[in-house]
Amino acid sequence: MLELIKRAMRLRQTDDEIRERIAKAGLARDAFMQRMIDGLIAKARNETRIPDPGNAAAVAASQPIKFIDMRGWDDEPPPRREWAVLNRIPQRQVTLFSGEGGTGKTILLLQLLCSTVLARDWIGSVPEPGPVIYLGAEDEEDELHRRLDAIAEYYDEPFSELISNGFYASSYAGEDMTLARFDRNGNIEPTLRYDRLFEQACDIRPAIVAVDTLSDVFGGNENDRVQVSAFTGLMRKLAMQANCAVIINSHPSQAGSNSGTGLSGSTAWHGKVRGRMYLRAATQDEGGVTDPDLRVLEFKKNQYGPLSDSMLLRYQRGVFVPEPRGGSLDPQIAEQRAEHIFLSLLDRFTKEGRNVTDKPGTNYAPAMFGKEMEAHDGKLNKEAMAAAMRRLFASNAIRVVTEGPKSKQRSRIARA
Repeated sequence: MLELIKRAMRLRQTDDEIRERIAKAGLARDAFMQRMIDGLIAKARNETRIPDPGNAAAVAASQPIKFIDMRGWDDEPPPRREWAVLNRIPQRQVTLFSGEGGTGKTILLLQLLCSTVLARDWIGSVPEPGPVIYLGAEDEEDELHRRLDAIAEYYDEPFSELISNGFYASSYAGEDMTLARFDRNGNIEPTLRYDRLFEQACDIRPAIVAVDTLSDVFGGNENDRVQVSAFTGLMRKLAMQANCAVIINSHPSQAGSNSGTGLSGSTAWHGKVRGRMYLRAATQDEGGVTDPDLRVLEFKKNQYGPLSDSMLLRYQRGVFVPEPRGGSLDPQIAEQRAEHIFLSLLDRFTKEGRNVTDKPGTNYAPAMFGKEMEAHDGKLNKEAMAAAMRRLFASNAIRVVTEGPKSKQRSRIARA
């Protein structure tokens, strides 16, 4: 029978078609025979190395390796890296955001989403503006209303502003929100829920897709490295095709909390994502015992940018704000925040056709930017913006572009 199965495979018959032919021949009389036939089919596939035509992933994997054509790279500058949050959360990749229950990771995530659609400050950084999608499974609609109300009040914006700028929120509390399961052979099977999310994200083109939480969407074994890799790959496909950052909230295991890793299950969760954040309660040394509103956000992994140590945050009136260390903001954090805001404003002004320069005058960038709401929210004046501009020039993040005929040339600041 094994040779007959191999012959059918060479004729490009699918596994299901082979099973159907065997059943019609009366050879699959009981469950024992069906299991034996399944084993023979698997053995034949392994020996012939012919993929099941009904398995698109297997067919794709059997194709010749596609090599990159690099012949024009000497004459082309490498593309600028894209960030959802500069040096924090990469675009077109998956970021895992873990936190112990009750620390407020959903609030901090919703705050990030609001700041993204409003182009406002998020704990010292200004995200790349754009629409967002929130897919939640833990909180009911009323709870999301309460949490978002506090955040909207913090930013002093109505819900209509969130809606018009593309905040898409959903609640599947008490419902099945699984995005992927695994068949008896361990192959990943995207669910219809994933298909709909994929389609809508590709239509909306959000800056961020946020999934809350991992345990509600991952229908596999969190300790299985192969399944973990397949799932993160599936979510990366969503990030790449929709050109967005995918952020997945997760709960650490008891061991992950005790060790400080913030993980649960296989270490592949850390290895396969390109960014990882962990929100925890502040320790005694950090003031957490006497002040239960203090949290620490640790950046555990940043594949494409500087690995920041941690940020001390305070929970107040339904949102998180950076907490001064030793009476003043950490100088490095303050400088990064000023640089993020400068670049965000530069992007916005450029899109609006409002060119700014590095020379004092009417269009002097630090003076122009210092008048904007983002600068006011970050408590940044003209001098702070000027210092940020000098650092950005020194790090080659920005440059001066000269345009126009020789008789009337004009200069402006642009991203490098």
